[in-house]
Amino acid sequence: MKLSRIWAPLGLAAAALIAVPFSAQAQQSPDYSYVGLAGGDNGLTVNSKISVYDNVSLRPEVSTDFTYNDDRDLSFFVPVTYDFNSVGSGRTAFNPFIGAGVAGDIGNNSSTDFALTAGADYRFANRYVANSSVHYKPFADNNELDFTAGIGYTFR
Repeated sequence: MKLSRIWAPLGLAAAALIAVPFSAQAQQSPDYSYVGLAGGDNGLTVNSKISVYDNVSLRPEVSTDFTYNDDRDLSFFVPVTYDFNSVGSGRTAFNPFIGAGVAGDIGNNSSTDFALTAGADYRFANRYVANSSVHYKPFADNNELDFTAGIGYTFR
């Protein structure tokens, strides 16, 4: 009986001490949008993020490798993503995301596939963000895995 009277206040105090740093750093959803240039497995990429709703974004991108002698001339990817709350604040915010969408190739052998994506944005300046993502096409012929990294200009 006496032991439970000691542990209850100690547990409550420990929970309060743990919760204080999290409430002091109020996390915000990343509500900015951007357009940028990137490079990756598919070549030069124009990518963007369009904030649609709290923590939901559309992240379209178009890629080309400028070697129009292969089966695909242009690759596209249009995912809807869930943007996790920012880790950090202000100009040094790290914003991970995960999502799914439609990906495909336009060229001699055009195709459209379902694709999954995961990645992060790192806001390193007031108007600039570094971004990287991985795209996985589980139902493609060879389970395609693509990587993209770039820099974007933010706007609201």
